[in-house]
Amino acid sequence: MSSITYKRLSILNLSEIKPLWEELNKIHLADSVYFKEHYQSFSFESRSSKWMKLQEDNIFILFAQTDNLTSIGYCVSTIDIDKNAEIDSLFVDTNFRKQGIGHELIEKSKEWLQKNSCKSIRLSVSYGHENVLPFYLKSGFFPRLTTLEFKK
Repeated sequence: MSSITYKRLSILNLSEIKPLWEELNKIHLADSVYFKEHYQSFSFESRSSKWMKLQEDNIFILFAQTDNLTSIGYCVSTIDIDKNAEIDSLFVDTNFRKQGIGHELIEKSKEWLQKNSCKSIRLSVSYGHENVLPFYLKSGFFPRLTTLEFKK
């Protein structure tokens, strides 16, 4: 079994997570009940445009790879101007799940957010992708609101 390395990426190296993000988007497309067209047209460039506008102090991009440099996971966390934080995107390659990698990514991200004195840390789960809820519950995240979006 290979060892896993975690490293913080600069915004300038954000493209390193693109293949993994695209895998996550495919999962969201398959799971989506009402917004498949959103995921069909959603691109990494569109998703990351918000991140690219942030200062390095307000974004934490944690990347996981094997010792042979295989990309296996990432977590992107951000802090807004009011010190509210969000776990924006988290993904672990399906071949590497159930090994504690997602737990490590989210714990290190929460630690960074807490060191930055965030008032709250939130995340959103796409409707249809509720199978991830037990993982987030174990990580200390609990349902607070349900957001509905008008569909034209």
